[in-house]
Amino acid sequence: MTTPSPFDSFPAKSPPAIPRGVSDFFGGAAVARREAEATLREMARRWGYVEVIPPTFEYAETLATEAGPQLAEELYRFLDRDGRALALRPDLTIPTARLAGSKLYDQPLPQRFFYAGPAFRYEEPRAGRQREFWQAGLELIGVAGPDADAEVLAFAARGLEALALPVIRFSLGHLGYFHGLVEHLGLTSVEIRVLQSALDRKSWDDLQAFADALDASGADREAVLGLLGLNGKQGEGVLARARKLARNQKMAEAVNQLDAVEKRLEHYGVKHFFVVDLADVRGMNYYTGITFKAYTDQMGFSIVNGGRYDNLVGHFGASRPAVGCAFYLDRILLARVRQSGPPPEPMPDILVHPCPCGGYVRLAEEARAAGRVAVIALGPEAPHDAPTTIRCSCEANPPTA
Repeated sequence: MTTPSPFDSFPAKSPPAIPRGVSDFFGGAAVARREAEATLREMARRWGYVEVIPPTFEYAETLATEAGPQLAEELYRFLDRDGRALALRPDLTIPTARLAGSKLYDQPLPQRFFYAGPAFRYEEPRAGRQREFWQAGLELIGVAGPDADAEVLAFAARGLEALALPVIRFSLGHLGYFHGLVEHLGLTSVEIRVLQSALDRKSWDDLQAFADALDASGADREAVLGLLGLNGKQGEGVLARARKLARNQKMAEAVNQLDAVEKRLEHYGVKHFFVVDLADVRGMNYYTGITFKAYTDQMGFSIVNGGRYDNLVGHFGASRPAVGCAFYLDRILLARVRQSGPPPEPMPDILVHPCPCGGYVRLAEEARAAGRVAVIALGPEAPHDAPTTIRCSCEANPPTA
């Protein structure tokens, strides 16, 4: 008679849960994630970008620098044993700017950095927007002007092509145009938020109500109401309309800079991916010049974000102009699944069956040295688990007694 175990009466355990907003990745999904990251890393290396690996958490006040009120609220904060407030990084741009400003300030310019890794924000999880998400990106620090802007924009476009996204569209703007209008109109912080909200929702009625409340008239009213019409390709006269509506030199200079950037995008052969949108003023507070977002089919949100942030590095050391972009790998991989189906599950090239003489180990090692994926059939692996199955010759010609 079998003695019952004292553990037999314990209830069966359900699978352990994980927190909301994080995910497990395994099999084909894990391989696809690492391959996408490796593709961008190798491309960045060939463009002269050097990898940096900042810490996963830093002092909260450092990560809140120029992040804006919304991102500051989304920080994952906690205390260390000394009572200092720490936070998980909400992106990798701020840590890279801190590294450049505080530790690499005496290095030759320009500086080109690449990074890849997880970031964390406390936001409501939904498809493509998790609380832990993966970024890969680059920052070009120490040089201003359209050539630097165009290099980062071209990298973003070519990077998405390398990640096999069949449809790519970029929205390209310049915050200098919006900031110039704000300064001309003398808007308060509350009025700025109202205007941003109307533009974010592309609401003509709200924009008209804002102009009415502001009591704007003449050219000022035309400049406000004309914002929603400042989108399209250069050949459609967007920049010409923007130049006509400009109310001061700052707005006119933003248009000139966009014009110069677009000419250089043509040199790279990627201009056809870009549409100008001067009404897109969403984003972090640290952007000062061009801003851009990339989109693809079957995704309702951007898969790449970026822009110029000439004031951020100066918070941590010597002031440096900078421009960069971040690829949201979770969103990119989700887009590929929706467009082309799930990635294939990993499978070895060769299945090697064990034998009495041990020659199977040599066969497996020779296959691996040749760059093939070889596994030894230690369990119930069947021939269909690999395209090729091999056996040692001792099994084909067993010795006789």
